[in-house]
Amino acid sequence: MHLMTALTGAAVMAMAGVTMGDSLTRLGCDSDITTDGQVDVNDVLDIVGAWGTDAHDTDGDGVCGVNELLQVLQEFGQSCQPFFGNMTVLLDYDQGIALVAGTGLANHPMGPFDGSTGCFNPNTPTAQGDVWQIPLNPVRTNNPGTVLFDTLGPVGVSLNGVAIYNPYDGGGVDAPSTICMDDFNGHPSPDGRYHYHQASPWAYPADSGGHSVLMGYLFDGIPIYGPYESPGVFAKDVSGEMALDDCNGHEDPIRGYHYHAISFDLDQGGFPWIAGCFAAVPDTSNFAGGGGGPPGGCNGCAQNMIPPPVCNCVEMIEPSCCMNWTPACQDLANQFCNGGPP
Repeated sequence: MHLMTALTGAAVMAMAGVTMGDSLTRLGCDSDITTDGQVDVNDVLDIVGAWGTDAHDTDGDGVCGVNELLQVLQEFGQSCQPFFGNMTVLLDYDQGIALVAGTGLANHPMGPFDGSTGCFNPNTPTAQGDVWQIPLNPVRTNNPGTVLFDTLGPVGVSLNGVAIYNPYDGGGVDAPSTICMDDFNGHPSPDGRYHYHQASPWAYPADSGGHSVLMGYLFDGIPIYGPYESPGVFAKDVSGEMALDDCNGHEDPIRGYHYHAISFDLDQGGFPWIAGCFAAVPDTSNFAGGGGGPPGGCNGCAQNMIPPPVCNCVEMIEPSCCMNWTPACQDLANQFCNGGPP
């Protein structure tokens, strides 16, 4: 099923404070059969309708039956993605991505950056019209093909839509230790993009187990949690098998592999603050210039002067737009993919 089908129903609007999906990445639910981003009565009805067939077989035994029904009942009422604020999320299980759209502006106060509080920045946070593609099933690798420290601009996105950058400012200096930030550890770049280089205070709280809450995702699909591994213990200070690796991540049975972000305010020795490298293959369509569009070229996009990142984004929603750019394709571009012709 392509996302065009999903768009004919309700767009998956982000919700805060709800139980999230059972995936170790907290993106996607095994029982989200209707691909609407939540597990509800429609998914139960689909299980019943497919009973005894190979449709909707999620446990791999070749038949839809008791195990699938138990699973959908266990996940019933869950939201399958954790984004909040004014974020819009479409889950495409066939393509294996979450399409995450937002303005890039925070849901908390930003600034001031006029020097009145000791932080001067000549730039002003402005809406960006972002659309990011986050892998639902991260592919772990020691050779991701992209060096995080060399990647300028966004390398991930937080749950409130604010972009996540690597540790360095555009001038190559360690940003958290040398450049002023606002009270939420963010600041705007020259293009008006508000972003984090480190953990924001809203990601400091711990969940019921003492582990920090989810903050966001790198573009490789790996989740980023706040600084705490357990009450009062920073993940960066854990030793032994649970010590953070070079990418600033580790694995546990509850969350799978994940990164831990910390801030300069909490620990001045927390470099690289969020991540030191991509531990999985990133979706390169998110980087400056996008992924260059689908292989083989897109005549429809080219004839209508659609930028490659926009074309690639729309093609993931409706593949026919690659070769035949219609008004409906333009509507998708405007709504989810940050525009159309320059």
